[in-house]
Amino acid sequence: MQLQLLARHARAVMLAMAVIFGTLLAGHGTASAAACDAYAGKELYNCLANKLERVSVYSAYRSPETQAALQKAASQLRVATNKAQALSAISQCRSAVAGIIQRMRSGSQDSAGLAAVTEALSYAARLIQQKG
Repeated sequence: MQLQLLARHARAVMLAMAVIFGTLLAGHGTASAAACDAYAGKELYNCLANKLERVSVYSAYRSPETQAALQKAASQLRVATNKAQALSAISQCRSAVAGIIQRMRSGSQDSAGLAAVTEALSYAARLIQQKG
């Protein structure tokens, strides 16, 4: 009986930690991207590339595929010379992350951390469309 109670509490604590950690990272991604609001054009692309590189090293997203997709998008943003190229970089990364999320869900793994990455990429795309 005590073992079952302990197991329940341990699961609840782990779930609470995951939710809090995910929320903090999601908020950090959006707030960090918001710092790029002051820029347009090439400066905007470089700012967003810096943010994607930072996101790629967060432990919640440490799959090699996710890191590679984010780093590739960052490097493509750095060389982008127009809105179409910048949006293409974000779109390719979003597609790769969506595929990773789908594989995780089909394997019954938690993909909440990657949802935060997808939200940050969506915000970056909107920012590029607005300020290009």
